[in-house]
Order: sequence, then structure tokens, then C-alpha cells
Amino acid sequence: MRDTPPVAELSSRLAGFREELKQRKLPAALVTNERNVRYLSGFPGSESALLITRDKKFLLTDFRYMEEARRDLPAWSVVVERVARTRDGKEKELIPRALMDKAGYLAQKLRLRTLAVEAEDMRVVDMRALRKAARNTRLKPLDKLLCGLRLFKSAWEVQQIEKALRIQERCFLELFASLEEGTTERGAAVKLRYMMVRAGADDQAFEPLFQVGSHSSQPHGRAGSRVLDGDAIVLVDWGAKKAGYHSDLTRTFFLGTIPERLRKIHDVVVDAQGGAINRIAPGVSFAEVDGAAREVIRKAGYGKAFGHSTGHGLGLDVHEPPALSAREKGEFDAGMVVTVEPGVYFPGLGGVRIEDDVLVTPGGHRVLSRLQRSLRWNGL
Repeated sequence: MRDTPPVAELSSRLAGFREELKQRKLPAALVTNERNVRYLSGFPGSESALLITRDKKFLLTDFRYMEEARRDLPAWSVVVERVARTRDGKEKELIPRALMDKAGYLAQKLRLRTLAVEAEDMRVVDMRALRKAARNTRLKPLDKLLCGLRLFKSAWEVQQIEKALRIQERCFLELFASLEEGTTERGAAVKLRYMMVRAGADDQAFEPLFQVGSHSSQPHGRAGSRVLDGDAIVLVDWGAKKAGYHSDLTRTFFLGTIPERLRKIHDVVVDAQGGAINRIAPGVSFAEVDGAAREVIRKAGYGKAFGHSTGHGLGLDVHEPPALSAREKGEFDAGMVVTVEPGVYFPGLGGVRIEDDVLVTPGGHRVLSRLQRSLRWNGL
């Protein structure tokens, strides 16, 4: 059975959303982002939307999800397509088939003067269809209202991230124990996904990066045909998904002889990550934590080899706000979950990145991941 948030939690999320609508003097909102639909309703089906007023709530979906929606969301009004036969045998559409046509139909039925819409990710063709169908309703952008609500994870959400972490950590150790000469990057990545799903994950959080040798210098290099062949640096960036929530880790380790230069780089990245994590606490700016990692790497002489942000938020999306970068405005607050992942990369030599998932607590922070960060691997 699918893991879903407790009813009380979903009610609290919806109440918070409605309060935000009230503060902005918006009578209703159309939620179309798949993750946001799941966040507010618990419903994971694609091609679905929510239309929420101050006292009503509708799930708009299609025939494929009708049974599931009516079973799992008894407190929501489920709107699906409906047709009737006229006397001459032709079909008359009572409720439209297309999602945005449904939304417009409902807006007209409810006589909504104004409807806030998640327009940022909406396709132009869908927006046009909505405008046409909701011709008597003024559409306004919803901005990033739900993005702000999703910044702060509940205890249940943190628990799902930790479940995903335990799965991915356990499966990584199994994979590591099975590595042998001749194993390809792609073969290891595919095997890791299989292991995680078999162990109870919804799926992998993203396509794993399993990079051998100098290939590890590419921060987001795809797993390819390179093979484990004697001495090698190996960078693995992987994650699992549980109840829709993502985990995300990176480890860099060595097989065989460890080149002294890479050993030093690994030590620097470990220190940079530790310095950044130790700064995380409510009231500390995102830029300050990014700067803490960057300063360690700069002092070691590798500043130009660290070109990405220090981390990102984690939740229903594997990459969500906040970004841990010099350009990001704002401060940490309790309930946020972020990754911390500094890295140093030299083309032709290799790269080192180490990533962990961190919860911001009222008194500081808690590292959610448990895997060791050392050059050699002995497990947890």
C-alpha cells in the first residue's frame, strides 16, 4: 500500500495554504504542479490538478485515476470527464476531457471572479485553453506560494527522507561489496537502482552517477562503459525515493593505490563539507554556509576547481529551494532539509565530491545520513 501523509497532516497543509490565499485576498487557486498536488492532497497521479476555494476542494483528473482518487480522497470532490447521449445518438460533453477545460468549466460553475494559477511551469497551450474555458474569470499568478510552504518539513516528511536514506545506504554497501574488476559504470548504476527498488524504495531519486577514474572530474557525468580496472577513484552520486520524498548522497572512494594528490583533495573536500555543515543553524544565511565550504577549498589552492553551489533543498523534488550559494538570499530556519556537497574537479585526473543530507533543528542541525566519508570503505 502506498505511504501517504496522515490525515491530520494533510489537513494542516491545506489549512496553511488557505490561510495564505486569505492573506493575499485570493478566493480560489488552481494547483497544477504534480508535486504540489501531492503535497496538498496526497494524490500522486499525473495529469491532475487541484482547484481550492476557501470552503471547497476539488481534484481534477481523468478516467484513468477515477477509482483510485475516489477511494483515497473521500473528502475531496473528484471531477472527471462525463458525457451523455443525445436523442440522435451523439455524445454531449457534460464535463470536459482536457484538464484545463475541466478547470475552466469548474471556475465558471463556481462563478469565480478571480482564480490564482500556478502559471510558471504551465505550457502555453494549456494556459490558452484555461483562458478560453474560464472566460469570465480573471487569472492571476500564484507565484511561489507552495514553494514557501514546502520549505519546512514536518516530522513525517523527515521520516520519509530518512527511510529513503536507510535504503540507499544499505544498498550502496551491498553494491560496494559486489564490485569487481570488469564492472562497468552503467552496470553498477543499473544494479544499484534494482537493489533500491527491491529494498522498498518507490524508485531511484534520479539516474545514479557512477564515475570511474578521470570520468569523476565531470560533476554530472553519466554512467558509461568505463570499467573498474585496478587502481581507480570512484565517484557515486545516487538517491532513493520513498513516499515521494527524495534522498541524495555522494561518496568518493578509492580502489587500489591512492594517488597523493587525490588523497589531499579528498581531505580538503571533507574539511570543506564539515565546515559548511557546522555553520548550519537557524538565522545563518545560505550564502554564509556556501562561503564556509568555498573558503576551505580556496585556501587549499583549489578555488577555481569548485564551480557549483554547495547544496540545495530536498523533499518532494530532489532539487528544491533553498540553494546554498553566494547568490541565494535568505536564512536557514528549523524544518529545512538541505544537501551539503562541495567538490573539487580536475579534468584528466578526477574529481572528489562528498554529499550528505542535513536537517535544520531549532538548536542547530542534524545530519540525517550515516555513511562514512573515508577513502577506504568498511561500511557504516
